[in-house]
Amino acid sequence: MSTYAIQIQQTAMQLIQAGMPGTFKTFGLEPMLIINEADLPMVAVHIVRERRNALGDADIGPPKFRTELTLNISGSTKALTDEANQPSILEDWMSQLDTVLLRNPKFVNLSEGVLSMDRISQLAKVGETTLYEIRIEMVLQYTDWFEPIVPDDLKTIHVETRYPSPTSDPAEVQQVVAQYDLHQTQGTVADHAQPDADHQGLARPERRGSGPPRERPAAR
Repeated sequence: MSTYAIQIQQTAMQLIQAGMPGTFKTFGLEPMLIINEADLPMVAVHIVRERRNALGDADIGPPKFRTELTLNISGSTKALTDEANQPSILEDWMSQLDTVLLRNPKFVNLSEGVLSMDRISQLAKVGETTLYEIRIEMVLQYTDWFEPIVPDDLKTIHVETRYPSPTSDPAEVQQVVAQYDLHQTQGTVADHAQPDADHQGLARPERRGSGPPRERPAAR
């Protein structure tokens, strides 16, 4: 997965940990094959899918994508045989995620919008432990572009002039040599970026003034 997708995943987990104290006991970013009863209740944030679609014409300019990132936020607790209100407690905790994430600008501003949210409840057996799980699949949208790496962007051009010519005998003709630098005066896209910066995954508010104008696909 891309570094920006991982950043969104980690931010979501940090906000859940800070915004829901006294609820979940274990927090995870990677799938677990073995879950012990002592780890429950637990919540995990996984990256399920990262799909990139061409933004505009794919054969014009540097690669640009409209990216759809699917996050899986999974909350689980032990499924008790007597149905002792465990599902309702987990339902309440998972409902709090709407407030913790969707009403927090730190998370919302990481994308250009939430396309969909799918909520699934199920019983699952992991090893010897039977879990009651609520899984939320959240699809976020943002834009990626990848500017070419240019070793020499000609921001400064060094000029050396010599008269009459380097082959002339200086004993016969006086040599006039001048050196100076020409600096570009017009701003470019690269002027706004840090060296070796990766524009991958910057959300729309961060890109106003830091990236190229959005191109509209040509009319067909």
